[in-house]
Amino acid sequence: MRSSQSLVAICSLLSLSGGTAASSDSEAVIENANHIFNVIHDSMRQWGSSLHHNGVSFFLANVPAGTQLYHGTSKSTPVNGTEWLAFEPEHAMVFARPHMGPRPRRPENGERPEDGDDNEKERGHHEELRRRQHHPPGDKPPGPPPHSPPGEPPHHPPGPPPPFETFSENEAGYLHTYAAAKDLRLLYIDGMSAAKTNKGTLDSQDILLFNNTLDDSPKEGQRGRMGEFERATKACEMAENEWAGGIDGVIRMEAGFEVILCAFERDLTPVRIIQVKSDERADGPRKGQMHDGHASPREDEDDGKRRGRPPKGPRRGPPGMGSARWMRAVTARYGGIGGDRVSLNYEHFVTAYAYDLDLFAENSSLPRLGQVPDAELDVVRKELTALILAHDASETSRNWQAITDMIVKRYSDELSYLASGDFADIKSLHDHIETLLSPFIDYSERDTTSEANRCATQFLPLETQDSHVLAARAVHGVAHRVCSTLLAAWTEEDLESAVQNVQALIDYLDWTSWKECRGCENHEICVVPIWPMGSVADYEKPTCREASRPYDEDGDSYWGGIHPCFLQFGSI
Repeated sequence: MRSSQSLVAICSLLSLSGGTAASSDSEAVIENANHIFNVIHDSMRQWGSSLHHNGVSFFLANVPAGTQLYHGTSKSTPVNGTEWLAFEPEHAMVFARPHMGPRPRRPENGERPEDGDDNEKERGHHEELRRRQHHPPGDKPPGPPPHSPPGEPPHHPPGPPPPFETFSENEAGYLHTYAAAKDLRLLYIDGMSAAKTNKGTLDSQDILLFNNTLDDSPKEGQRGRMGEFERATKACEMAENEWAGGIDGVIRMEAGFEVILCAFERDLTPVRIIQVKSDERADGPRKGQMHDGHASPREDEDDGKRRGRPPKGPRRGPPGMGSARWMRAVTARYGGIGGDRVSLNYEHFVTAYAYDLDLFAENSSLPRLGQVPDAELDVVRKELTALILAHDASETSRNWQAITDMIVKRYSDELSYLASGDFADIKSLHDHIETLLSPFIDYSERDTTSEANRCATQFLPLETQDSHVLAARAVHGVAHRVCSTLLAAWTEEDLESAVQNVQALIDYLDWTSWKECRGCENHEICVVPIWPMGSVADYEKPTCREASRPYDEDGDSYWGGIHPCFLQFGSI
């Protein structure tokens, strides 16, 4: 790798033997230990994955049987085939609304207009992937599905209805709740891999996984490169054909985590289907907003002259009665998906960081796969296939993320304080470092090499300290770099030089903990760009904002110009 950060030598006793499957016997130092460490630390976390949004890694994931998952749609009948699921009901409820097809195109040469349900496949992100028969207008939705758990009340209980408004199918959508009928075997694509951007969030799918076979050409009623229908279809075709049915679907992240599940009828048990409250704004966008909750370029500026240009301000959060609740649900997963709903295999995973690839061309701060020759990516593709065929997420696997957590927890604030310059002189900085490192010092026989090794292995289980597992090597390498830098700063005679050394370490580590907000009020959330919302300032310095209006229109959009078609949402 040619990142400016990764060129700095990592003081580590361990060496890299290759990728997840150890395809190489190289004894080279792990140049990308910092990036691999962050891949592990950020995995299945909304916060770290939003800041390190260009993922280049793949994990085997397990969702236990019985885990409840959610789907929002205009339909009141259970789903068959391939569709999206959310882990949070608030996420799915954003898509539980009446069917709104795309603006019909003008028929040509006497042809009939296209059917709205057929157009759904091409419309936008999270569209209905399968046409499903629904009850005729005016009929009641069906009763409880045959697999409803014992004690589940009927879909339409007898007696008078509760004193709430009711809506026809054309006025409100439905929230489906399903339970995993078995342990779901999924492929987790890290980063913000469900974000439809040109910043690299889709590289791991479109370039590496699908080998540039998605159709990029713009088409009528289609979003070209952003077509999620084709992306979901290809993933499920690979699962069945190339990976011998080794996975049931894919986990990705945008404003919340989602599952693309290939066979609803096979892998899920329907729990309930309920109609949600109608959103009066679902009939169309308000001024300055696109359909489905995302702001368009402000057309009231300069009499619409901005149309087609990158928006100046960030897109705001989704409108409607549940937008604040949705954002609270999203931010509640900043630190993890929770409840052991997803477990990852950290002993065996595939990351492009483990190979000698130029992911950081022109000193970019985030990795891109587009400039890597296709032949060089073939080895990663082969390792991914080998991973899926040979391993499973349910295998016994050490939780290396928990170990990264302990290292970040111990040193994040300390390094920030040391780099602050809030020391009267070099002696006071030395005293602070000595206190921090004192558990690893034998004052009867000072030996900085031994001290660095004791410090670096503090959180590593004894049997892993000579492990060839990639996660063990990367974590050990980062811990050793932290400890050796602190020891070097302890011997530095110049205060400014010592502080600069610590700051260089912070730049190298790039832990997302240093951007976390402190002291948000109960009605506020810490705001970071989550596609398609957020500004450059939100990325550089996330701040506490009112949960009901987390994204304002000040500053430049972090995501830049996004084709208006990309903003169409459908169902999850």
